[in-house]
Amino acid sequence: MSSRRCTILVALLLTVIATLGLGPGQAIAADDDEPGLSVAIGTLEPTLLAPGRDVTLTGTVSNRDDHAWTKVQAYFVIPASPFTTRRQIDQATSDGKAYTGVRIIEAGTFDEVGDLAPGQTVPFRIDVPYDQLGITGAEGVYPAGVQILATDDQGNRSPVAVARATTFLPLVSSPEGTVPASIVWPFLMPDRRGADGDYTDPQSLLEAVAPGGRLRNLLDLAASTPAGGATVVLDPALLVGVDDLANDRHVPDDVEVSSEQEAAASTFLNDLLEFARVRSPWILDYDRTDVLALSEHPDLRSSLRSAVERATQDALSTYQLSGRRVSWPTRDGVSRTLLSEVRGDGDAPVIVTPDSVPDWSRRMGSVVKYASTSGPVPLLVDDVKDGDTPGDESATTLRQRLLSEAALAVLERTIDPSSRADAVVLVDPQWDPGTDWASGQLATAFSAPFVQPTSLDAVLTSSVPSYDGRVPSRAKARPLSRAQLDAAATMVSKGRTLSSIIAQNDGFDAALARDVAELLAVRWRLDRSEGLSLATARARRAGAALDKITIEAPPSVTLSSSKGGFPLTIRNDTGEAVRVGVDLDSSNPALTIPTVKSVAIAAGERRTVTVQIDLGGQRTTFLTPHLVTDGGQRLGASTPFKVQSSSISTVLWVAMGAAGVLVLLALVRRFHRRRRGENRVVAADAGSTAPAGDDDDD
Repeated sequence: MSSRRCTILVALLLTVIATLGLGPGQAIAADDDEPGLSVAIGTLEPTLLAPGRDVTLTGTVSNRDDHAWTKVQAYFVIPASPFTTRRQIDQATSDGKAYTGVRIIEAGTFDEVGDLAPGQTVPFRIDVPYDQLGITGAEGVYPAGVQILATDDQGNRSPVAVARATTFLPLVSSPEGTVPASIVWPFLMPDRRGADGDYTDPQSLLEAVAPGGRLRNLLDLAASTPAGGATVVLDPALLVGVDDLANDRHVPDDVEVSSEQEAAASTFLNDLLEFARVRSPWILDYDRTDVLALSEHPDLRSSLRSAVERATQDALSTYQLSGRRVSWPTRDGVSRTLLSEVRGDGDAPVIVTPDSVPDWSRRMGSVVKYASTSGPVPLLVDDVKDGDTPGDESATTLRQRLLSEAALAVLERTIDPSSRADAVVLVDPQWDPGTDWASGQLATAFSAPFVQPTSLDAVLTSSVPSYDGRVPSRAKARPLSRAQLDAAATMVSKGRTLSSIIAQNDGFDAALARDVAELLAVRWRLDRSEGLSLATARARRAGAALDKITIEAPPSVTLSSSKGGFPLTIRNDTGEAVRVGVDLDSSNPALTIPTVKSVAIAAGERRTVTVQIDLGGQRTTFLTPHLVTDGGQRLGASTPFKVQSSSISTVLWVAMGAAGVLVLLALVRRFHRRRRGENRVVAADAGSTAPAGDDDDD
């Protein structure tokens, strides 16, 4: 037997022994009481294993305990044989403690790190010649990493590693062809606005977009990669939020934003837009809507979906950005109904996990087409299961993960020419690559001989295989409550009414849509009581604004005839100019009163309008005034008032007139009789006093 064959057999034997936990290779096992040491991989050379290439691994060890660790050593770990399937990798890293390799203990192949005080971080460097790796040299992916041994403050030193970090080293000697490879970069809004409209934690967002901040680091790393190998998943709420802070909008009074912070936010916004515009962005609903909640309440979906769409489109228009729309349900938030509801025009993909498509396999590729009841829906299957991989994520481990996915895809395509296996990695939205991201040389992954940088848009526009397997009939996740959606729907209803009477409503409509979209964000699943409280408060505020537009009528009106007019006063105590009309209901159905045409009323002012009415033969009626929109929708509450006529009837007026004439005639006749009587008296008096001379003549 040749010496090389003996070496390989010994290595395989060590692998089996270590896997069974019977030898030094069991170093991944750990005590229940986890030590407070952590390790992060900084750099790894080479990116691809090959015969004769020595390995150099660097990184840092940090002590988070309140006591010192002494005699710290860093060892390189690698198995003798590679993994050739994704399932092997998943099983090996399923809980962070499973076997991933054999510790290399030859002199000179480990680093004597020294002592670590509480809170201290120190670097390490491990150099291992290729000949001392003890690997078979077979093609595949070799889990590789570092294990830390140390002595605690009690003098105990276990052969079990107290800290570990794992990455992957692919070895592909003669690749046949290339595979599509892409990194998906999500940029989500981390902050939210409260009931007062201000951001709840603006300083954290300002720090995240400033130099050295998490989002700034993520953007810089993403921008360092080829445009053809990147896809951006973007939440428009992040654009709006950063722009707000850059211009000191919606910032609490007790938070001061410096000019340097404003400049950093503005720079980040411009850089993010420039990055997205050349990388086929995928656009999420504003503030990442809980699409599961909308799918489970179809009676509310239409109005709420319209508000979300308005908020999203307004943001895209403001920042001159366009892209493919995408839905991103939570890990357990996918159902058949949801896929049917979010389909749209059929070109909007949905990001899912393998749990949502249990019959999916990697040979189908990361993008498949599912036949929903509404038509075909493209699905992006996020199969990155690195949550339990030991160690902190870094640009180097991301690079190696992408290369390993590509290597496994190449090997699978070699065995199965019909395979569509590819290498698509979706980055954790909360990940911070750190300020030293450049040392990871992520862009070099796309220059590997078996890697073809590809955007997901390019994949979607090609032939996409069908997924005919199962999809859960009901999602496991618990969506936002019906009560929260009801409050959001109430806000939409009241807001639309208010919008219909506001004279200049463009800004109002945009703000309303944004407020509603924020209430539907999936983030509220983590704080349901706060989400419901905010939704209720905003709905109440929308109703209160309508209540500030009122109509005042006199307690009662008395007309001098059956026809006449009376005043009504409209008050506008809102901060916006409005335009409303008046409609009146009568207690007498036969009485019709024309609607008062709409009038404009400035903010904080009142206006009096005169209503004309004809009671006809009615003596009394009760009227109820209502404010109405131009579309005829009534708003607000009203109080009825009494309208009466002081006239009884025309006949009465005639009778009264005739009576007046008779009275007048009676007065004239009486006066005439009195004059005749007076004349008779005068004549009689004249006869009784005649002169005596008259008798003498007789």
